[in-house]
This record gives sequence, C-alpha cells and structure tokens, in this order.
Amino acid sequence: MRPIMASLLRLRVLLPKEFRQLLRDPRMRFFVLVPPLIQLVIFAYAATFDVRNAQVAVVDAAPSAHSRALLHTLAAGGHFSLQVYADMAAARRAMDRGTVRAIVQFPLDFERSRRLQLVADGSDSNSALLIVGQLKQTLLASLDRRPPITVETRAWYNPNLDDLDFFIPGIIANVVLISTLILTAMTVIREREQGTLERLMVTPVARLEFLTGKMIAVAAVGLFDVLLITGVGVLLFAVPFRGSLPALVMGSLLFLTSTLGIGLLISSYARTQQQAMLTAIFIVLPAIILSGFAFPINNMPEPVQWLTYIDPLRYFQIILRDLFLKGGGLGDHLGEYAAMALIGLCAMVLSLWRVR
Repeated sequence: MRPIMASLLRLRVLLPKEFRQLLRDPRMRFFVLVPPLIQLVIFAYAATFDVRNAQVAVVDAAPSAHSRALLHTLAAGGHFSLQVYADMAAARRAMDRGTVRAIVQFPLDFERSRRLQLVADGSDSNSALLIVGQLKQTLLASLDRRPPITVETRAWYNPNLDDLDFFIPGIIANVVLISTLILTAMTVIREREQGTLERLMVTPVARLEFLTGKMIAVAAVGLFDVLLITGVGVLLFAVPFRGSLPALVMGSLLFLTSTLGIGLLISSYARTQQQAMLTAIFIVLPAIILSGFAFPINNMPEPVQWLTYIDPLRYFQIILRDLFLKGGGLGDHLGEYAAMALIGLCAMVLSLWRVR
C-alpha cells in the first residue's frame, strides 16, 4: 500500500510540472488551440464530393429548343460552368489543355434519337466519376425518362446525404491524431534535449510514473481539443450530434491512450524534435489512409485490410460517425474500445521498455 501511495504522491508532483510546461510555452499554447481549428475549417470546406462549377464543354451540332433547354438546366444548377465549342476537335483541344473536365456532345440527330455523348477527363478518375454522375443525373431528370418501376429512395441517418455530416467526425479524429501524436513525441524529446530527462531518471520517479504524467497532461489537452472541435463542428457547420456525451469522452480517452502510447514510442527512438516530427508525419499519413476516412476499407486489397486492424484511427472514426449520425451510446462499440485500449497498452509497454 505504501509504495502505491508514494507513487501517487510523486505523480501528484509531476502533473503540475507537465501542465506548466505545456501551457507556459507560447508555441505549445498556439499548437494546442490554433492548428486544430484551422485544420477543421480547411478540411471541412475542402473535403467534399459535391460537384461545383465544373468546367464542361458543349458541342451542339444542331441547336434546337430541346437542347437549349437541357443546357439551361445544366447551367442553372450551379454544378457546371458551360463553355460552347464549334466542334469536337476544339473541345478536345480544350480538354488537352485542362480548360474543361468533360464534354457534352449533342449529335445532328439528337431530336430523333434522344441520344447524346458524355466525354470525361479520365486523368482524374475520381473527379471524372463525380462529374459524369452529376451530368447523367441532371440530364436524365430533364429528359424525364421514367423507368417502368418507381424506386423511392431514402437515406437514414443523413437524409440529405450531406458530405459535411460524413466528413466532420472523421476530420475531428484526424486532427486529434495529428496534434496529440506530435505533441507527445516532442515534449519528451524536448526534455531530453534540455537534460531534464536525465535528471529525472536519477530521482525516485519511476519510468511508469514519468510516462503516466506525460500521458495525463497531453490527454487532457487532447480531450479539450475533441470537445472544442466537436462544439465548433456542431455550431459552425450545423453537423448533428445525436449520441451520448459519455460515449464520446470514453472513446476519446481510449483513442488518446493509443495515440499517446505511439507518440511516446516515437520519442523513445527519435533523438531530436525534427526526427520526432518527421516520424510522426510518416505514421499519420498511412493511418489516415487506412482508417476509412475517404476510402472504404472494403475496397482495399485483403492484405491491406488486415493492416487496418492495427490503426487506432479506424476504430475512432467508426465511433465518432456513429455518435454524430446514428446516436450511439456507451454499449454500442465495446469492440472498438477494446481494440484501441489494446493498441495503447502495447505501445505503452514498448515505450516503458525503451525509456531508460
């Protein structure tokens, strides 16, 4: 009992030091508050699958009232900016220059055949699919081609299929990963560079107590960032939060456990803050790609899908999207909680072994 009490007393002394170090440095205060908000706003406006003002060439071999009505419909939606060309050769040259991303060609017999051609710039396959899909949807609606079976489509949890409602929860997870991973690694490296770490190691402070103090301080900052960015997402971008706040806190703490453990592991290998920063970036980019943030995990090759199981961001993305859109609670993601806790525990054990 006495060793435990002594350890808690030493931890009680360590924690104020950790918070003072984080908050006393103006650069750290800036890093904690400003970059997460900037990243949220930039990602929220940039990460979208909506087609807006796409440059589209129009080649109308035999202009008619019908073709002009269709073009008016295309231009009125705000999705396309139309540029009229005399023939396909001129439109092709415009696409070669990158001036237009797609071509709509009305043939001479359009009034009789009711057929037209869509040509897309396949050098950017993702944009090409989005533009062609939006063009087909708009044109078919204007042509009023009703199928023999009427299909009534509804989207649960995100009725308007808003991209922001899907992306904002993922952006929150990405921002917290970036900030806490880098912050954890750099705080330990800074103490090593200043000689503080060596002085601590000759005191009664144990390695576990030292790492725990670091984790608690940065975890508090990370949890503050989660709540801050969630509030900004709900208030500024009107993204609904339908879930349980305790579930958000629990998921955030377990996610922070895994990211802080990885950050401490980085700091145990890196010798300078520059090395720690580069290593953190090297880990962050694959983690975001493998998390399912933008690319469905089911579409990845099977070996890569197995690799996603060691990515804590994958589990936090699932939890956040469920809390925001479906209204989940504490008992809905026990598997994700356990996976993040296991990853954090493994990283902590390795960090404890590495820090000497």
